[in-house]
Amino acid sequence: MMEFLTLILSLLAILAFCELFTNAVEWLGKNLNFGHSVVGSVFSAVSTALPETIVPIIALITLPSHASKEEIGIGAILGAPLMLSTLTFSLLAIPAFFRKDNKNLNFKKDAILLDIKFFIFNFSIALFISVFAITLKYFFAIFFLISYLFYIYMVFKKDEGFEEEDLHPLLFFKSKEPGNLLVFLQLGIGLCGILLSSYFFVTSIESISKIIGLSPFIVSVILSPIATELPEKFNSISWIIKGKDHLAISNITGAMVFQSSFPIMVGLILSKWQLDEKAFTLCFITIFSSLYLYSLIKRGSINPKLLFLNFILYVIYILISLNSGARL
Repeated sequence: MMEFLTLILSLLAILAFCELFTNAVEWLGKNLNFGHSVVGSVFSAVSTALPETIVPIIALITLPSHASKEEIGIGAILGAPLMLSTLTFSLLAIPAFFRKDNKNLNFKKDAILLDIKFFIFNFSIALFISVFAITLKYFFAIFFLISYLFYIYMVFKKDEGFEEEDLHPLLFFKSKEPGNLLVFLQLGIGLCGILLSSYFFVTSIESISKIIGLSPFIVSVILSPIATELPEKFNSISWIIKGKDHLAISNITGAMVFQSSFPIMVGLILSKWQLDEKAFTLCFITIFSSLYLYSLIKRGSINPKLLFLNFILYVIYILISLNSGARL
């Protein structure tokens, strides 16, 4: 019982500190005069992906059991891209259905295509390393870092500047026009809180996996992304309701790029990166769903009904995992 209470409390703490962090990031974007592509694909995407990135780092560094740290760490790293490309994208269809005017999702095609191309390429390379180039994993770790820095350069290069909009006051300091000092202070508070909360969250995942009889990998794949990343992606649903489709979609695709770069770099450095059958199945479904999204995005707008397939793919993976020897 205590393990489940710790999980719930640590999750609530992660979400609270992540709200502080995200709010500060939005103000940082305004103060530095960055537009929706930078705020959505970089600032917002990275900040909302931060808890999901910290979870595998904490697991791979702190857990005493080698098997648990590998399964929880790799599960968290691979689970986020799966969820983002399937479940999270499908959720965008819900508010779009209730719009009175144009129900299709509209966006800046070139910017979103850039995100999807980066993701598919990086995620495929991560799968390739496990099969053919495990001895070169430290070299590829550097590659993923350089790849993400190049992606950031491309996004900033195409930035069109800040687009005026209402922002919530800086939460911690209750300031409606905060300077950079207050913004960075709130960023620091949010980051430290996320780190501490994630430690308790990871240890509770290991304990709960033993209680319910599922492998730590499956618990991590399902629970960790839903708990640490999905709640923050409800920002995208809010943006869809307000008609800010590009900001909503770039928030998700930008997080996909980040999750296919920095966390995988961490996994290559801190783990053996030996993917088993469950991990391979996850990777193939993630790549397939991403290729499907690419085909939709190339059209320049998306009919929300077509995103239902992404939800089906997520359910398929969960069912396959629970019925293919995932139990201990």
